[in-house]
Amino acid sequence: MVRWLLFGLVVSVFQPVADNASPIWLDKVYQALVGLIFGAACAVVFTLAENRFNTPRVNWKSWLIVLGTWLLVKVSFVSVIAMTG
Repeated sequence: MVRWLLFGLVVSVFQPVADNASPIWLDKVYQALVGLIFGAACAVVFTLAENRFNTPRVNWKSWLIVLGTWLLVKVSFVSVIAMTG
């Protein structure tokens, strides 16, 4: 959980901020919140997938689940953001 939260936080906070009227710190707080939500979603999906499909904890399967989790959650987040506009 902590690794996924840190991953989501770091990846989102180090994104550039668009030039708009809101203060930069407000955009960074928004990015941090979205990153933490993304990390929490990844942690939940990864834990469920790992417990269901990789009970013996085979290393290559774990990494495959990590990549699949990131892809699934990222596509879901981008789709929701695109639909809400």
